[in-house]
Amino acid sequence: MAVKKPIIALVIGSGGLKCAAVIGVMQVLEQEGIAVDMVVGCSGGAVFGAAIALGHDANRVDQIRAQTWTNDVSSRLHFPSLLKIALPKLFGFDDQIGIFDDRIMTGNLTRAFGSQTFADTKIPFYCVATDFNTGDVVVISGGPLVRAIRASAGIPVIFRPVEVDGKLLVDGGVSNPLPVDVAIQHGADIIIALGFENPMLPSVASPGNFASQMFTILVNQLLYKKFAFYNLAYHSEIIAIVPEFKEGIKIGDVHSVPIIIEQGRAETIKHLPYLKNMLANHPTPEG
Repeated sequence: MAVKKPIIALVIGSGGLKCAAVIGVMQVLEQEGIAVDMVVGCSGGAVFGAAIALGHDANRVDQIRAQTWTNDVSSRLHFPSLLKIALPKLFGFDDQIGIFDDRIMTGNLTRAFGSQTFADTKIPFYCVATDFNTGDVVVISGGPLVRAIRASAGIPVIFRPVEVDGKLLVDGGVSNPLPVDVAIQHGADIIIALGFENPMLPSVASPGNFASQMFTILVNQLLYKKFAFYNLAYHSEIIAIVPEFKEGIKIGDVHSVPIIIEQGRAETIKHLPYLKNMLANHPTPEG
C-alpha cells in the first residue's frame, strides 16, 4: 500500500511578543527541510501564523514582525473608553471598551499584510478568536487577514472587540490559548505546538496592569488544563515546544526579540531527534 507524507501542523499559541519564538522554530525546520502543511495561530501567534501561511521563510517572517510589532502599539490611550469606565452614567458603558487605542496596531498590520486574504495563503491557516457574547471558540479561515489577526489579538479591556461575520470577537487566548484541537480537527498527523506560560506581574499599578494580570491568570489555567488533556489523548502526535524566559516580556519589549528567537530555536533543537523519528516512523496510508 502506498503511503503519503504525514500532515504536519504548526500551532502558535497565545504569548504576545514571545510568539516571535516561532521564527527560531522555523529556522530549524527550514535547515532540516521540514515543511509544515497547515498553521493555527492564536492571539499574538496569529500575526506569525498568517505570515508563515503566506509562504514566507523565517527571515521574511521576522521582517513582518518588525513591521507589525513596534514598541508603540500600546502607547496611545483610548480616551472614549476611559471616559466610559470612569463615568459610565454620563458617557454610557457598552462592549466597545479598550484602554489602548488600536489604530497603531491595525495600521501596522495593514502595512504588513495589505489587502491579502485567506485565499492568498499557500497552506491552510486557521485563526482562533473568542465570541465575546458566548465565550465560544471561533475559528476564522476566510476573509481579510488583517481583520482576523486583529480579532484574535484583541486582549479584553486592553483593546476593543472586533466584529467579524456578525460576531463580536476578542482574544483567542481567552477560550483556547494553545489550539491543538483545531489542528486535530483539520487532519493533522503531527503537531508542533508552540506554547507559553505567562509570568504574573510583581505588582499592579494601573488599570492596564490589572486587566493584564487577570488575563494572565485565565490563560495560564486554561493552557494547563487543555494541554494536559490533549497531551494524554494524543501524546504520540504532539511535540510541545515551551520556551522559558527568566524575565517577563511585555508587549513593547521589541529589544528582546533576538533572545526570544534564540530560545525558540534552542527548544526546537532539543525536540528535533524526536520529530525526525516521528516522521520516519509515521507512515500514513494513501487513499
